[in-house]
Amino acid sequence: FRNRNFALTSVIGFLVGFAMFGAISYLPLYQQTVQGASATNSGLLLLPMMAGLLVTSLIAGQLITRTGRYKAYPVIGGVLMTVGMVLLALMGVHTSKLSTSLAMLVLGLGMGFLMQTTMLIAQNSVQQRDIGVASSASTFFRSIGGSFGVSLFGAIFNHTLTSSLTASVGATAAAKLTAGGASSLSGAAGVKLPLPVLSGIADGISNVFFWATFLAVVVPVLAIFIKHVVLRSGPAPVDASGPSSDGSSSVASSPAGSSVAGSSSAAVSAADRERAAASA
Repeated sequence: FRNRNFALTSVIGFLVGFAMFGAISYLPLYQQTVQGASATNSGLLLLPMMAGLLVTSLIAGQLITRTGRYKAYPVIGGVLMTVGMVLLALMGVHTSKLSTSLAMLVLGLGMGFLMQTTMLIAQNSVQQRDIGVASSASTFFRSIGGSFGVSLFGAIFNHTLTSSLTASVGATAAAKLTAGGASSLSGAAGVKLPLPVLSGIADGISNVFFWATFLAVVVPVLAIFIKHVVLRSGPAPVDASGPSSDGSSSVASSPAGSSVAGSSSAAVSAADRERAAASA
């Protein structure tokens, strides 16, 4: 955790998991109850988000491979993710499926710039012997963030739903409607719920995305402080301990950066061979 890039990507992964997995867990509920989709169709309606994630992951991967630069992509991803959360926070009872799909597409575009790029940064910023630890830790923080997010946003959703129903139908009726939790509100396919219930569900889910926006906006701010470390081009480990203050490493800032990196890798490889021969 003394490695700045690893620490930053761990926090970013936690926030992405917290805001993203916590919030989008309630999209199928909104689509089934408010928009009248079946359980199968509510899954298919998530395809715009997954398509956006796939496209930007491929684009970012190709650009990073060609240019060797990656610092801008988490910032762009964090901004797009925030915009997606804002658009989803505006959903209501009369929001169309097209509007919801466009909002999910923007969210997916942001996720595509964040998911694999932050993993790459974490792996590239540590010594080669620590790549496994960096990979597993990044995945862990993202998963634990999603666990906290589902729990916290579930409490926000239930509180908002109960308050909305209490104001519209009274405390007794609200208690009966919410006794079985959010899952009991989905009902059978084709069953239209009363307008107060639909309004309460829409308000609750909109409130979930509203609070998720405050977490998402922190992501691009943290990503600004990521330092650029030259990507590994071979088996030799990269020393990430001495990047310059402007965010680029000493090798990258050198006019002959590629030749310096090549000679450094060769020197490290020769030293490894000498140590291996001495041990033998």
